[in-house]
Amino acid sequence: MSDRRNAQSGRAVLFLLVFLILGALAWWWWKNGAAVLPPADDPPAGEEEPPADDPVEDPAEPDAPPALTDADGAVFSYLPVGELLPNSGPGLADDTVYRTDIAFPAEDPVYLNSQVYRFGGGQGAVNGMNGAQCDARNYEYPWQDTFCEKRDRNQPLCPGGGHEGLDIRPHACTKDAHWAIAVEDARVIDIRRHWVTLQTDDGTIYNYLHLNMSGLSVTEGQHVMKGDRIGKISNDFFKSDGTSVPTTTHLHFEMYENYVAEPGDEPLFTKVNPYMTLVAAYARKLGGDE
Repeated sequence: MSDRRNAQSGRAVLFLLVFLILGALAWWWWKNGAAVLPPADDPPAGEEEPPADDPVEDPAEPDAPPALTDADGAVFSYLPVGELLPNSGPGLADDTVYRTDIAFPAEDPVYLNSQVYRFGGGQGAVNGMNGAQCDARNYEYPWQDTFCEKRDRNQPLCPGGGHEGLDIRPHACTKDAHWAIAVEDARVIDIRRHWVTLQTDDGTIYNYLHLNMSGLSVTEGQHVMKGDRIGKISNDFFKSDGTSVPTTTHLHFEMYENYVAEPGDEPLFTKVNPYMTLVAAYARKLGGDE
């Protein structure tokens, strides 16, 4: 009996000893080991996790290019190429910049829009634009394309619309006050009735219409440099028999280039839509890169 009690007492002491050792090991691990092993979702050492209610910022968006402003402080803008006024013609959505280094053909700020379908034009009533050519709404941005407007003739690039160039209103509704200039080095190859024609050494042709023909600064055969003055924007217009029929005060600007209608077609040397070429030139002018 005594031996049995001694054995049971020994086992109890052993169990108590094991329990105490395991408890001591658990306490040590809790104080030391748990601190050494961070939870899996803790941030790396040296980094702080943002508060839950503090949204993570997106990467910074690139700054938009600064707006281009003219000498009056007005912000330059333009409508897409080929987007004409309603009921004014088919347009031609040619976004080609044919020449990347030309000067803009006028010294001062200008406004590209229709002389026929806007205020003061013969067809202004078509879109409710009744009024006079000096209406202030004709002298503001955005620009609007006028190539292929419906006129009294047709041309190959735009059946149903015959306007072969772009209408450019001068800085103010005053004739003989604002200069048209040579867009690049060229020779004056023709002066007649109400237009002046320049041609570059590589063949590009530019027509300037409705200048003050009695006060031109160039003569036929003369070589001009980019930026040279040609004449003042006016309203001269003459029929083939020499009869004067004044138009609105504006510069009609035309450009001849090799034009390929579809890939693989033979190039056609013809009048092209210079709208995007002039947009690019005006942007360079306003940006001081001309």
